[in-house]
Amino acid sequence: MEADTESSPRDLELSALEAEKEPMAAAGEDPAAPPEPEPGAPGGEKNGLVKLPEELGLPMEAGGAKFTGLGKEELLRAAGTPPWAKARAVLLLLFWLGWLGMLGAAAAIVARAPRCRPLPPRSWWELGALYRAPPAAFAGDLKGVAARLEHVAGLQVKGLVLGPLHPQSSGLPQDTPLERLDPLLGSLPDLTHLLQAAKKKGLQVILDLTPNYLGGSAWFEPAVAEDPNFQDKVKRALSVWLERGVTSFFLDGIEELKPSVLAEWRNLTEQNSSDGVPRVLVGGTRLRDPPSLLALLNSSAVGLVLGPFLEALGPNPPGPTLAPQLLDFLRPKTPLAWSVGSPWQHLAGLSPLRAPQRLLLLWSLPGTPVLSYGDEVGLRDDDRGGPLGTPQPGQLTPMPWDLIEGIQEGDNSTEARLLELCRHLGALRVRERSLSLGDAEAIPADPAAAFLRSWDQSDRFLVVLNPGAQPLTELALQDPRLPPRATLRLSTHHPLPADPHVDLGALKLRPYEGLLLSFPYTP
Repeated sequence: MEADTESSPRDLELSALEAEKEPMAAAGEDPAAPPEPEPGAPGGEKNGLVKLPEELGLPMEAGGAKFTGLGKEELLRAAGTPPWAKARAVLLLLFWLGWLGMLGAAAAIVARAPRCRPLPPRSWWELGALYRAPPAAFAGDLKGVAARLEHVAGLQVKGLVLGPLHPQSSGLPQDTPLERLDPLLGSLPDLTHLLQAAKKKGLQVILDLTPNYLGGSAWFEPAVAEDPNFQDKVKRALSVWLERGVTSFFLDGIEELKPSVLAEWRNLTEQNSSDGVPRVLVGGTRLRDPPSLLALLNSSAVGLVLGPFLEALGPNPPGPTLAPQLLDFLRPKTPLAWSVGSPWQHLAGLSPLRAPQRLLLLWSLPGTPVLSYGDEVGLRDDDRGGPLGTPQPGQLTPMPWDLIEGIQEGDNSTEARLLELCRHLGALRVRERSLSLGDAEAIPADPAAAFLRSWDQSDRFLVVLNPGAQPLTELALQDPRLPPRATLRLSTHHPLPADPHVDLGALKLRPYEGLLLSFPYTP
């Protein structure tokens, strides 16, 4: 049939593919002849040999010489000749001389380079600010405190001084249960939740365990402070609160206690660091005059002294002596935390016009800055209070949470500017080593006040303050430690200009204005 004799297109295509796979025979070559052996196979071409033209059936060039390359033995004989041996020796010598030269140059560079100052070990209370607030500032209970931690952490705060949390129904020491949690403030699970929430925000809770926080004397009377039974009561309370997860403690009125008693309580606090977080016993003082404060700093046995060091200089400190007097507080052995007084006393309460300048001082001085609740928005004190201004229950100045939460970007209100200033200063202190670690030196700046912060090879920071009510139009800072010009990093009274570079020989400051300037390190 016709279908049997004709091939389909598919069969033709397969036949063509099979034909392409067959090796093509040269012209005149017998396809049935056996293939030539492969190179390297017996009878084939050997490696290293080159077919000469005559072997390929081509005519030889006149005078052509056969060259098949040097064999291994010939190469070894040539390499052993004196010229090649000398060449290898010279190259080897040059290599080692170059290597030793580079090594010596690197060692010389390292030896002549300035040594970096080692970073000192720092605890968490030295890395940021402390924020003092009684529970009443957070809607009155522990749940309210936990709900406001985001705001506190945003101020570069590392420790929340909270409390007191124990009840006090009378002014008698025997009726003061230091280890109990006031049920009006919440329950122990509420406390645990607060401590865990604070830890997630990078905050440590410092419990204010001052016994007589509603009275004129923190320890009721001198006899109580020296009573061994009451001292044991405080020790038991410290142990109980440590077991509940409290990080550290604050005790006010340490000038009424013997250093040996404070040293014992400090050891008890610091040795209970099972989670690896350092603990600190913070001591507060109600002393006001600088000589008494200096004496306390020289003799105290606590880990950190929190006192009204800014307030101790008076409401109108003269500019030329302001910086030296402030830096004198840093000379004693005990670290200090700067504040204006009790948690119900505020920066703006002393002088609203000086509040921005005092914020600049808190964040730029060596030591630990301490903010009382509301300082970041210029909260002022009420005139109500008990002995020494101590507020009675329900008399604390309320925290303006509605105002704080209503502040938006671009807000030009006084509260918004202060809040932005506080956040900016906190961020600078964390980022700049001269502000967080640096030494402080007073700079002559009559009639203003100035001091310099410097650390190793980091940028230097210069703080200049006008403490008076008159503007300064041509303040000349001429000191060998200062360059002719510096960069203005912030002003307490106005935004940065388009060109932040200023002449230190002709500074202009408004009344009560503070400037923070920087300039690079130069060897």
